[in-house]
Parts: sequence; structure tokens; C-alpha cells
Amino acid sequence: MKKAFSLLELIIAIALAGVIAVLSTNFINFSTISKINIKSELQSHFNIITATILQCKELSNMMPIQTDGSPAAGTLVNTLECNTTTPYALDGGKGSFIPKALTGFTAYTATQSENIFYFSTTASIDSYNDEVLQDLNNSYSINQYELTHDATTAYMKFYLSR
Repeated sequence: MKKAFSLLELIIAIALAGVIAVLSTNFINFSTISKINIKSELQSHFNIITATILQCKELSNMMPIQTDGSPAAGTLVNTLECNTTTPYALDGGKGSFIPKALTGFTAYTATQSENIFYFSTTASIDSYNDEVLQDLNNSYSINQYELTHDATTAYMKFYLSR
């Protein structure tokens, strides 16, 4: 008799856990949680890239350049180098690194045109990533962040000097 009662208790506990799981998925908006996580990770990447580039500027009195000495021109950020007395690559020199782009975003690229320097990434407009980029558009000033769209792609530019 005792084994049957324990089995009944186990069945009731499993059924209650299932009911709670079904009800919780109706009340929790997982897409919102996902967007918040993506936004947090993206902001973290912006901070790391900004700190790495500004450290280079502080050490060399110029923004990072391509390995041939020319300014960045849509160049992958992790291939740029800092033009210090002993040049170092931004992909690991001086303890710095450039994070890998998040899933659904293109690799981070940098462009310099005279006094303007920015890094950028893109995302498909039919994704959470575009919604995150639009939300970030409200978090930064127009001098620091620019978001544009075409028919299929969202283009984000994060300015370090303008």
C-alpha cells in the first residue's frame, strides 16, 4: 500500500510541474528576455571595442590603422593595428581583444575619414537584432550612434570621433 501511495504522489508532483511549466510560458515573454540579453551583450561589445580603440589612440596619438599604414576603410576591427613604437594588433596586443560579433550580426568593421572614426555592424531587418539596434538608438546620442535601413539590412555605426 505504501508503494502505491508514493507512486501516486510522484504522478501528482509531475503533473503539477507540467501545469506550472505550461502556465509560466504563457506569462513569460521569452522574446523580451532574449532582446534584453542581446542588447546587454552588444553594449558590452561596444564598450570593449571603444576602450581598445581609445587605448590605442592614447598610446599612439592616432586611431588604429591597417597593417599597410593606411586609415581604416571598412576594415575588420580585429585586423587593425596600433601604431605605437612597437606596433601591435588589436586582436590581442597589449592585452586587448575584439569580441566576436554576436549571432545574426556581421563582424565589426572600422572606417576613418579625416576626423571621423566609427565601427559598424549590420543585422537583418526581420530579426530580434534589428529591434535591439532600434532600442539602442534611443540609448545613445545622434553624435555617437547612427542606425539606417535599406530593404533587407539594418546598418549600425558607432562613432568614436565626429
